[in-house]
Amino acid sequence: MKYFDFHCHPVLKQLFNDDPNIDAYIYKNDVATLPKLCSDLPNIIETQTHQSQLSEFQDEVILGAVLYSVERNVADTVIPLRGFLKKASQFKLSEQLLKDIVSNNNKPFSDFLMKRTLDKYLQATSSFNILAKESFKSPLPKNKVNVFFTIEGCHSLVDAPNFCDANNKYKPSDILSNLDKVLTKVPIISINITHLQQSSLCNQAFGMQVADSTKFFPSGNGFENDGRTVVQGIFDRKICVDVKHMSYKSRKDLMSEIDSKKYKNIQPLVCTHAGFTGVSFKDWAGQIQLKKPLSGALYLEITKSLHSKNNPRRPGFPSFNASTINLFDEEIAWIVKNGGVIGISMDRRILGYVDKFDDNPVGITGMDRIVDKEFFSKTEWTSLGIKNEEIGTSIDDNDCLLMTELEENTESSIPQRDEYFYDHILNHIKHYFQVCKDNGIPINIAQKQITIGTDFDGLINPFINMPTVKNMRDVRSYISMNLKYFLKDLKDSKKWADELNIDIFMEDIFYNNGYRFLKSRF
Repeated sequence: MKYFDFHCHPVLKQLFNDDPNIDAYIYKNDVATLPKLCSDLPNIIETQTHQSQLSEFQDEVILGAVLYSVERNVADTVIPLRGFLKKASQFKLSEQLLKDIVSNNNKPFSDFLMKRTLDKYLQATSSFNILAKESFKSPLPKNKVNVFFTIEGCHSLVDAPNFCDANNKYKPSDILSNLDKVLTKVPIISINITHLQQSSLCNQAFGMQVADSTKFFPSGNGFENDGRTVVQGIFDRKICVDVKHMSYKSRKDLMSEIDSKKYKNIQPLVCTHAGFTGVSFKDWAGQIQLKKPLSGALYLEITKSLHSKNNPRRPGFPSFNASTINLFDEEIAWIVKNGGVIGISMDRRILGYVDKFDDNPVGITGMDRIVDKEFFSKTEWTSLGIKNEEIGTSIDDNDCLLMTELEENTESSIPQRDEYFYDHILNHIKHYFQVCKDNGIPINIAQKQITIGTDFDGLINPFINMPTVKNMRDVRSYISMNLKYFLKDLKDSKKWADELNIDIFMEDIFYNNGYRFLKSRF
């Protein structure tokens, strides 16, 4: 099968080996017995987009390989996790490398992004075909993984200490000059402005789910002037901005400023590994059941609506994750109307699934509602003008996912559980089209601007029935067989379901859309 992935990390985990070898594997069995039984770590480690797995597709494969340097706070958080690996496997997570990242002895740009990551791709000529403009003048090879590059976080383009505080800021001049060094070696298609920790360029959305998350709480307020300088530099180099990991207000600022022509040489915005909130931002506060100040941020618990107005079949209907790391309805429409592309993530939490064994799946309120938990910047909350009286106004227990229904969805049988997992993907595809339709975007246009962006190997939480890229064949098969039935079973989408040619859409979402967009960018 032909396959396109907008965002994945094929060699990332292998780079933490004491002696990096990108052809090596890291297995779930590398996890020690107790953590294996009591945590999701084996499933996180199992996520793979390994080149040997992709060779089984026996057709054109295109990957958006991510160039990413681990932030200081992330490395510091990961060091204690080495103890979860078997002693015989701990060399696969180098303690010295992690400590060098924390102390800045391993430089984010020069040492990690360039030498430890990009050079590995460039040297592996038997496995990877690095795409260039000339590559599209003839059919792409089927015996290699065709690779284009994205950069996750502008922190990856600095050699200064890899964190921001009152005294340490990222310099736009450093970011852009180092970007130019990358561009002498390979083209870059998109760049995330920020990632998992606070940046002096813009505020980030909370996204750290492991260990102590306090260091990762958002504290900014949208875009900063240094961030605007970097965005203009990115646009000037004909590179797209990837809005994933930016806070909602940062995204709102950027889109508003593009609309007002604040920038020159504007390029399309993309979201390479997205999930959807399922709502418009104006309706978001109505789903929040708890807002509580905590450690300098606001702790939020967001209920999971089943959109009962559409008469979904229950039990078994999926919900969204309405945390602000995901896209609101108006953002989906804006990206599509302005020529961008959205890649659907395969991270189960991003797609809306919370497991009963996750940390506090019902939050701290003691209710039966399953919730998504988020930490939100106090200054951004105030700036957005969200009123306390708006909180919780839309919550209806008859519409919320409750623990009892979650258990029924996942514990009755393996086939029923697997269908429930797959249906989170169908729900995202359906919602994407519904938002486009509601905003005057024809189905035949909308279907050309959505693709897959798994984020495999990015230490994500996978669904246990689709942990690696090998399972994307099964994902495609399920979507192909079930999407039309899913659409026709809901009150709103059954009105337009026949406008979508499923066979053509399958080719589009799994390959053609990504190929077309990529070719246009080169």
